Amino acid sequence: MNQTPGQPPRPKAPPRAWPLALLLAAAPAPLLAQDGAPADLGRPERGYVQRAPIFFPPTPPPLGRALPPTPPAEGRLAAPAEMAAHVNEPFYPQLATRLATKNLSARLRERVDAYRERKAKLTEELRAELGRTQALPAAERAAALGRLAVRQREPLRALEAEAEELRRDLQVGDQTWGALRQWRLGNDERRGFSPLEIAQVMRSYAYYQNGLLPAQRRLLREIALELQAAGETAEAAAVNQPHLFFPPEPARVLPPDDLPPEVATRLAQYQSRKAALKKELFDAVHAHDGQAFPWLRGNTMSALARRQEVPLAELERLAEEIRQGLAGNPEPAPLAERTPLPPVLQERVAALLREVAAAQQSAVTRIEALLAGARDLPVQANYRFDSEGIRFVVVPLRSERGAKPTAPDTPARITALREGISAVAEDYGRRLAGFINERDAIRTEAGALLQLGRADRLDQALQTAMRVANARETLEVYRDYRTVLFAPGLSPEQRRLLFDHVIVRLELPLPRGELQPVNRAATW
Repeated sequence: MNQTPGQPPRPKAPPRAWPLALLLAAAPAPLLAQDGAPADLGRPERGYVQRAPIFFPPTPPPLGRALPPTPPAEGRLAAPAEMAAHVNEPFYPQLATRLATKNLSARLRERVDAYRERKAKLTEELRAELGRTQALPAAERAAALGRLAVRQREPLRALEAEAEELRRDLQVGDQTWGALRQWRLGNDERRGFSPLEIAQVMRSYAYYQNGLLPAQRRLLREIALELQAAGETAEAAAVNQPHLFFPPEPARVLPPDDLPPEVATRLAQYQSRKAALKKELFDAVHAHDGQAFPWLRGNTMSALARRQEVPLAELERLAEEIRQGLAGNPEPAPLAERTPLPPVLQERVAALLREVAAAQQSAVTRIEALLAGARDLPVQANYRFDSEGIRFVVVPLRSERGAKPTAPDTPARITALREGISAVAEDYGRRLAGFINERDAIRTEAGALLQLGRADRLDQALQTAMRVANARETLEVYRDYRTVLFAPGLSPEQRRLLFDHVIVRLELPLPRGELQPVNRAATW
């Protein structure tokens, strides 16, 4: 994680509990040589244009969905770890590409850091007021939240405007998703375009097209997700994607079956109006993408933004009416998986998860501090956790012809960096030995108590126990998710602010990057 000079390094949280899944399964992962994206990914090479790496954020899960431990992407085109703090930002792809190609100026970094700090303060203020008013009567709580909404309105609008400016200023013209693409949706192709290809275009417009409203960007993400879940029939599509998208999109929820009639009517109106806006937006993107010289026709997407601004605001007001209608309904009890372990062993599993995460957090903080001090070195450094400890590489980069000579102390500093990371890895390895001993003790006691007989059944029981522990860890986060969707009294800007916080706290694995597309694949 890069830092502004003079600032202490910011620790980043490792993905929730996945290393323990490897730890309990004892499945070693091989070390990849020179693991990580090359430092010169964005440079042109002789004879052809080098394709830039493009990264899109993880898809937010529906409300309440269990999140099984998932290892993050590794190797070439793994997303920059720093992006975990920006997973729901409109500038995610632009910032990720700049970080991967080492093309983020000090000025832009200062702006990103300042934006994040302002956002954190506003989030903390909102969450504190939600906690303070939790026990108040509904009317008093709504009044208190309304006063905060008024105080935060202008700062939040300024924050969202800054996010859009960052999206534009971080964007490099020849490093967008579609900059090298040789096909367009409007092309007369014998082989029609697959739902996945159309979804890719819609997603790229959500992040790269200028002139769109933030609400339209969210609708395009929704359209892309619906296309990815497309089926041969409407019934199959409904099975693939049964959830209702509700603002702030792409938040999703399963609506209750016993909605009050007046709420069901408003919800039907909401879906109908939203579908019409999405159809208009889809058609406009499809037409714009097929234009040979769109800049000669003016920015038709900006014209659509002006046309849809009022209907989108009315859609937000209708969503608030739906929330008011649901305010008296009891909160549904979350579906919970039961652990097969007795309470004492279950708590030991949960404690082991927390201890592994804390040990990794400490190691990450120390390694990132070393890397922050070595940012000026001509070196590629990458590290990752696996079931045997921390795997890392520190590889000097070859100097190019005509490049500025390296400082005399560069080799010594590279050696010191390698030794520093090695010391962190050795310390983590010693702690890992204790975790393995506790794992073995839990396994032995669980086997004796459950008397399952077969090793695979015992493994399944332990995996279930880990899922339960993970679900309990995310319980508070999903409580905030439900607040985002249904708590009356919050402004649309506050809902978006809190939803961003929720998605960051879920610690979703960052998807692997992709190189800029050029030609269509031979088949779907």
